[in-house]
Formats: sequence, C-alpha cells, structure tokens
Amino acid sequence: VSFNSTVPLTRLDEKMINQILHEYKVHHCELLFREDVTVDDLIDVIEGNRRYIRCLYVYNKADACSLEEVDELARKPNSVCISCYMSLGLDYLLERMWDDMGLVRVYTKKTGSKPDFTEPVILSADRGGSSVEN
Repeated sequence: VSFNSTVPLTRLDEKMINQILHEYKVHHCELLFREDVTVDDLIDVIEGNRRYIRCLYVYNKADACSLEEVDELARKPNSVCISCYMSLGLDYLLERMWDDMGLVRVYTKKTGSKPDFTEPVILSADRGGSSVEN
C-alpha cells in the first residue's frame, strides 16, 4: 500500500489508513489524497455507495435575532437568512436556489407559432446538462 497527498493530512495518519484498508480487505493499492479527508470520507470512497450533494442552509426567523447574529449566520458559506413572518429574504433565497442548483428555464414553441411563456421546461446541470441548440 502506498499513498501520496497533495495537501497535509491532519485527520488521518498512515497507521489509520492501513487499518481501514485492511478492514476492507484492500492489500495492494495506491492512494492519492487531494484534500484533507476524514475517516468517514475514506470509507465512503472505498465502499463507493455514497454521493455527496451540495446544500444550502436556510435560517428562518431572522426577525427574532439581533443584527449581529444575522450577519454572522449570513456570512457562513452556503447560508441564507430569511424571515417567513416578515417576508424578508425570500426572493434572495429563490435566486440562490436557482443559481446553486444550476436550473435553467427553457420556453418551447412549435414552428411558425409564438412561444408559450406559461409553462417552461426546467433543465438542470446535474441531470444531463442544459445546453440548447436551434
């Protein structure tokens, strides 16, 4: 077993990696770490049955928090602060959801007629892409 890393590994050491590989009956392999992974991340890769998806953390009741608390939460990665009661941040939440999910509206039309802008087709980058031709 040999392994290389392009970043320093702070959560795993060579002994721990060898124990995990031995547990899964992997005796000959080459590992390349491109990020500082945890034990769970390594096990998920070995098992091959996990798929990680991006998320967006939505904090409601921003009207009940102080301005400093809302500012702190809003500065966290992948976070949006809203208030359903006061309808604050809902438009921004909708915009972030569309952007983060990579959604695109496509309006179809039959040849020779005007496009129907009432029911678009929603395309996602995660489900095969969103390229449009002609």
